[in-house]
Amino acid sequence: MLSARRQLRVVLIALAVFGGAGAFASPAQAGEWMQVSCINPDGSTAPNSGWTTGISGALDWGSNATAGCSNTTPMSAFLASDNAAETGSEEYLQYTPPTTSTLAGGSVSAAFTTGNAGGAWGVAWLGTPGIGFDGADVFSLCEGGYAGSCANFTGTVAIPDRNDPSDLYAVAECGGAGGAYCSVGDPADASIYSQVDVYSADLLLSNTSQPTATGFSGSLLDPDAYGTAQLLFTAADPDGPGVYKVIVQIDGKSVYDGTPNTNGGECASVGTDPTSGAYMFDNPQPCLQSEAVDLPVDTTQLTDGPHELKVQVVDAAQNTSTVLDQTITTENQTTVSSLLPTPEPSSAIAGPVYAFVLDKATSALGAKVSRAYSRSALTLSGTLDDESGVAAPGVTVTAWASPENASTFSELASTTTDGAGRWTLEVPEGSSRVLNVVAGTAATPTGSPSTVSVTETVTPTLSLSIAAPGHAKLVFSGHIGISPLGTPRPLVFIEVKGPDGWQAVGSPVRVAANGHYRYVYASSPFTVGRRFDFRAVTPAAALWPTTNSRSLSAVVR
Repeated sequence: MLSARRQLRVVLIALAVFGGAGAFASPAQAGEWMQVSCINPDGSTAPNSGWTTGISGALDWGSNATAGCSNTTPMSAFLASDNAAETGSEEYLQYTPPTTSTLAGGSVSAAFTTGNAGGAWGVAWLGTPGIGFDGADVFSLCEGGYAGSCANFTGTVAIPDRNDPSDLYAVAECGGAGGAYCSVGDPADASIYSQVDVYSADLLLSNTSQPTATGFSGSLLDPDAYGTAQLLFTAADPDGPGVYKVIVQIDGKSVYDGTPNTNGGECASVGTDPTSGAYMFDNPQPCLQSEAVDLPVDTTQLTDGPHELKVQVVDAAQNTSTVLDQTITTENQTTVSSLLPTPEPSSAIAGPVYAFVLDKATSALGAKVSRAYSRSALTLSGTLDDESGVAAPGVTVTAWASPENASTFSELASTTTDGAGRWTLEVPEGSSRVLNVVAGTAATPTGSPSTVSVTETVTPTLSLSIAAPGHAKLVFSGHIGISPLGTPRPLVFIEVKGPDGWQAVGSPVRVAANGHYRYVYASSPFTVGRRFDFRAVTPAAALWPTTNSRSLSAVVR
């Protein structure tokens, strides 16, 4: 008998694994999901969550039914002839749906074995929503003592939708007239009078609760969001199978579509039911019913201006709620702030014409100079002569600056020539700019006949530090050295050196007001133990050319 049962299990496992080949999933119906028991669609073992065993009636021994199962061992309930079982006695397996869902269908792969001994016979059956032996409950049956009834059965049985929240039963029962027993009383001649084996079950569950979300915040919702902006909220499905997916769309295009938390792998679907289109899971509460969501959104891929933001939350039963629908604005085009408050230039006033004679060091700078920010401060000096070539004492000499490619000037420094007409101006550090030096109280930076002009291209300093705290994470930090930073503040990219050169890693990060940046990158677990070369890069802007840090090597831990 045991050998035959083992052979039967092998046949049923093959049916469970390969029986659905070639089928196509129906369109998914919102409000339904499926719990898998014992055998997953790929043939691996699934848990038996929700299943228990029970006993009723007059048995001279305790229940030895088992709800434990694997992909090679079924759950089983049976009555054996070497133990007295009075008619009406039952051993059973019972599946109880999660409290917020109802059993709406699915299938059970089972085997029945029944026999008879005169006034009593074995009965094996499947039923829902109750354990009553009647047409309102029983949907699959074998009775060993009735002519024309099956004695044995093996196959997959569809579970009817009773529109009732109650349970599913697999029952081994002793049937017959009252007072009779399913027993021959001879342990040496023991046989099974009633047995039901459940090899697998795909349990279609109904739940129409709608997911929700609260507490929306983050820089993505701020006016003129820029760079990698954050969107934070709490998604919830308190009366359902949990938050399975979050979808974020901007102007109808998905910028995020995924599971924010797989709940240790339980919230990962093991398949899709080909009949209902429902997602299949191994556990009765597969996904978290409340989840804090923190999503980065790269706004640099969007045009500046207004955009339509829509957020949807989908639970494991494919119930979908639009939890946010609003307009946001983005602004990533770099604009330049003045080096200093720009005074209103005075009207051009006729005045004396002066001639600049530059000192050797100043003259050596030439009309164009390129320097790092740390060396961008300049000392300009020389002498000033009047129209007749005589030294001009007591004349105001002023240095003005205009950001490169801009048209407005700001005063940076001013001095007065000494008795010999000498002057020196200390120009502070700054971004790329045009420097004009003019003489005379009425002179303007662009309207004076007496002007010295230098175009200075300034490259910022950019530092990089790398920390590897573990769990395949890398923390990049550093500082961009230049002032002003401009509005909005500059972006920094992290790049890794690959076989085809330097490539960007993750998303760009916007530096803080003090020029510092920090970026946490979650690498793949497959990179743990490997060493890579990284560098930081800030793209070209109106204030500076493209700049990169020195490269650093780091091991992912």
